[in-house]
Amino acid sequence: MTKKFAFRNTLVLAVALAPGVYADDNTALETVLVTGNHVPLAIEELTAAVNVLDATQLQQLNKRQLGDVLRTVPGVLVEEQGGSGGLTAVSLRGGEANFTQILLDGIPLNDPTNSRGGSYDISNINVASIERIEVVRGPQSAVYGSDALAGVINLISSDPRDVRPTTLRAELGESGYRDYHLGTGISVGDFGMALDLASRDDDGRVSGSSRAIDSANLRWRWQAGTDRQFSGQLRYLDGERSSFPEQSGGPLFASSDALDHGDYSDLTAGLAWEAQFTAYWRSRLAADYFEHREDYRSPGVAPYMAVPPNASDTDFQRSQLSWLNTLQLGADYQFSLGADVRDEDGESTGYLDVGFPLPTDYALSRQTRGLFADVHARPLEPLLLQASVRHDTPDGFDSETTLRVGGRYRLLPSLDVLANWGEGFKLPSFFALGHGLVGNPGLQPETARGWDAGLQWRPLTGLQFTATAFGNHYRNLVDFDPVAFTNVNRRAVETRGGEWQLSWQDGANLSLQAHATYTDIDVIDTDSRLLGRPEWQAGAWLNWAFLPRWHTGLDLQWSSPVPASSLHTGDTVVTELDAWQRLDWRLGWQASRWLALELALDNLLDEGYQTAVGFAAPGRSVRLAATVSLGGV
Repeated sequence: MTKKFAFRNTLVLAVALAPGVYADDNTALETVLVTGNHVPLAIEELTAAVNVLDATQLQQLNKRQLGDVLRTVPGVLVEEQGGSGGLTAVSLRGGEANFTQILLDGIPLNDPTNSRGGSYDISNINVASIERIEVVRGPQSAVYGSDALAGVINLISSDPRDVRPTTLRAELGESGYRDYHLGTGISVGDFGMALDLASRDDDGRVSGSSRAIDSANLRWRWQAGTDRQFSGQLRYLDGERSSFPEQSGGPLFASSDALDHGDYSDLTAGLAWEAQFTAYWRSRLAADYFEHREDYRSPGVAPYMAVPPNASDTDFQRSQLSWLNTLQLGADYQFSLGADVRDEDGESTGYLDVGFPLPTDYALSRQTRGLFADVHARPLEPLLLQASVRHDTPDGFDSETTLRVGGRYRLLPSLDVLANWGEGFKLPSFFALGHGLVGNPGLQPETARGWDAGLQWRPLTGLQFTATAFGNHYRNLVDFDPVAFTNVNRRAVETRGGEWQLSWQDGANLSLQAHATYTDIDVIDTDSRLLGRPEWQAGAWLNWAFLPRWHTGLDLQWSSPVPASSLHTGDTVVTELDAWQRLDWRLGWQASRWLALELALDNLLDEGYQTAVGFAAPGRSVRLAATVSLGGV
């Protein structure tokens, strides 16, 4: 485990060695998406339901953690299990959290060795290290293969070729909260490099819950002539967390104060080579790697051995090699064709304590080979068509072919109609297949079919309204059968609903974002309910630059009641958590060319509500931040 003291000394040293001060030039708003398609495209050239949060918006929101940022996006549900040390999972349009593929600079972070089916704990990502977030909703397996049943969230760091100042940001808050971030970079001719160092300690707001994370993220890019480009990235994260066990009843109801503890690390790496061979043919060869290691210890859930004490040491590696070729067939037609191969290896050593240790060990590996194609066409000026197809051949399972089609038609200069249909699949997780007690090697992939249709209306300059209806049908969902005491495929689930969003920008000084999502979920042929999913979510956030150097903002988020379960009585008891609302306020002052100060009040009205049974949400809390621009080249 990385020593926190040593890491912070490294951060301070890096600041001392940073290049001299220079002016921070304003850059144009980026409108090109790299998610949901094989090649980057402008938002207007996509048919899928997408949302983008850029660097300016992330700074205006000034959120404590990534989950609070994603709550501002329609169709996104963020589930928190007990404060900063608990797990934070993200799901889209009523799907399971493990149906959402989380990418960091295009590299998948989902881990199939965990007990959550592979969903990623987004509390591990420091918002200050992210420059852009892209959310694509709807089945995306035709582009990404397994895991993208409900959609994709791509967390994007700054481009190493962009000239930016070296900045040091320090934020302090109540109950020992500390968050430090250093961002620096160099740009020399056709070569650029960027480095982000971050360190965060967050504990005390929820009893028993704490998390400490250190991370380093290095990216580089070299333009080797007009038609060649090389790029690479290397990121390491080291963390530890503690919290009351999931479904234990938390600080309010748990019969024991014993806590879960986890020590973990992430490593991601990537290399890419791109070449423009002719005016019509571009090729990209890329390799990436992800590794997650975790040492987890849990006291279980008392009383009556509802969940016995347990522990596991896991090690997971994923490597992927891909080759993409893009042909530009005139101004209105683009065709992509490629192949990839993915290798996954997972190993877990653990036990379940039932008076004596029952081993839960497993070790699994698999390879998946994929072929894919995509066409992007504009046969008429107002009509855009997209289609993607992918064929995957995974070890130990039948081949999967997935399709995605979409269209966008401009009815009026201010009105677009969009429609999409797609398929998805997800291979069973290593935990579900191989766990020494409940694993079932006969599990089949979970599958999905989904559609959406919507309108985008721009009645005035700076004003846009979007309305989207959606539906998804999931089959072969993996569930635990307590009678057979194993994992089985048995559930089919349908989700349907609507998303609404309003965006208004009045010049550079005033902006408003508002959203609402309705989700109806039906578990086919049963009266059971999926837990943790509200019918309604809504929110709005306002930013106002009321003076040349001052800006302020309010963010209001609301959720309807949510069904939730707990085991703190010894039996599974389902209750309904009350509806909640939360108002955050922030204030920023650009004190000088090199110094910015920020004040944030989270949960301004000190609303009391529970994020899970027995886990009360933190009350009002204060954060203060200072950002110093030290320069860059």
